[in-house]
Amino acid sequence: MDDTQLRAKRTRIKILRAIVKKNGSACFSEIRSITGLSTGSIYYHLERMKNYVLKNSKHYVITKEGIDLLVELDKKKDFVLSKKPI
Repeated sequence: MDDTQLRAKRTRIKILRAIVKKNGSACFSEIRSITGLSTGSIYYHLERMKNYVLKNSKHYVITKEGIDLLVELDKKKDFVLSKKPI
């Protein structure tokens, strides 16, 4: 994975976490406020996250696939942190 792909992945995870922070449904301005990302960046990434986020009227709602992705990432993070020597 190159730097651009890694940055895109991190940005998309940041967007998913912002939606989760608002109980799984957030309006655009809430996503922008929580993430600090530009309007263009958020729109760009949301367009590419259709498996993970659905637009419901004026809100973006995380899908089961989006939740599953975050759960897997958190498991991996916890595993890596538990392997670090104290």
